[in-house]
Amino acid sequence: MILNRGNLFSFLVTAFVGAVFLLMLFETWALFTGNKTITDYFREAVHDVPSLAFVIAILVGITLGHFLWGPATGILAPAPRKIRQLMGRRATD
Repeated sequence: MILNRGNLFSFLVTAFVGAVFLLMLFETWALFTGNKTITDYFREAVHDVPSLAFVIAILVGITLGHFLWGPATGILAPAPRKIRQLMGRRATD
């Protein structure tokens, strides 16, 4: 097996979808058998350590925002510059 960027990304997406499937399977089992659901576990964790839940929510929001909105393009986006332009500008400032 050759491990390159495409294969790694494909493996990570497959693992993520598999984990979501297993969580959905557990939730279905818990609902049908009357056991504790995933929501109950999260609710208890948030009540025990609210500051950690807040930090995790902020980090998830930043990560999703980074990947969903992508790079700035269009009329209002800054013009692309080369490294030499940026380095020369820094030296003169």
